Amino acid sequence: MVVALLVMVARSGDNSPSDLTRIAILAVVGALVLFVLVSFGLQLAGVDDEAPEIAERLASDPEQQRLLTRWLGRARWARFVGGFSGVLVWFLGTNARGDVLLLGAGGIGAGAAVAEMHHIRRARGPRTARLEARRVTDYLSTKDARRMLAVAIAAAVAAAVGAWSTDTRAATWWGLGAIAALCIARLAQQRVATRARPAVSDTLTRADDLARELAIGAGLGRPATYFALAIVARAFFAVEPAIGGLGRALGAAAWLAGLVLWWRNRRLGLDGFVAGRDDPVLT
Repeated sequence: MVVALLVMVARSGDNSPSDLTRIAILAVVGALVLFVLVSFGLQLAGVDDEAPEIAERLASDPEQQRLLTRWLGRARWARFVGGFSGVLVWFLGTNARGDVLLLGAGGIGAGAAVAEMHHIRRARGPRTARLEARRVTDYLSTKDARRMLAVAIAAAVAAAVGAWSTDTRAATWWGLGAIAALCIARLAQQRVATRARPAVSDTLTRADDLARELAIGAGLGRPATYFALAIVARAFFAVEPAIGGLGRALGAAAWLAGLVLWWRNRRLGLDGFVAGRDDPVLT
């Protein structure tokens, strides 16, 4: 596109070098805008060319790859739509003056939860299922569990401090909101861990367990944590009249911690999950 435009301008011979530069810059900007719009359109439509490639890095068996590809496509699309909706609300609803992490993280968390709820409807006809007892702790890492607990404790502290004065009462509601978000995420994790599994081969069982692990940790736990951190930040900002600059410092620390966790968990945290592996996770 850029080359064709430059050739047309060069043949005309009516433009100065500065005009050529401006036209080239406009062409490059236009091409970038078009690329972004097409990429966004494809993602909104659910086109995910990366899902099969990621599945190949997670599993070696073709059946496992097909199961993981379906899960990845659904989960990544729902997270993208949710996050994009949150950013859109931030841009249009608050005129880009609100908390983009709060709204964007809330959208990602909601999208992740919706992606895992598609199994609620029961299939018709007779079914066979495995009877293993599964719990959230079978899939959630100790690090993610401790992180969720620590954020819940911070939210409870902010809520308690805010309850002492009418000037800081908003902190109580923010803190309770963060705890509610974590509780909802926990219920969704429980739903994923305990949902029925058909009587399939051991090969597909391992792939299904991996999908549950990723959904419970990277898909639900971490988005809920950095969303709750953004809420906790608002709670600590609200208690500033009671504890002075410490409230603002704690709020800024919570917000930055949420931002870092979001960054590390982008792309479902799979870059770090498969880093350093020469072979697929499931071999």
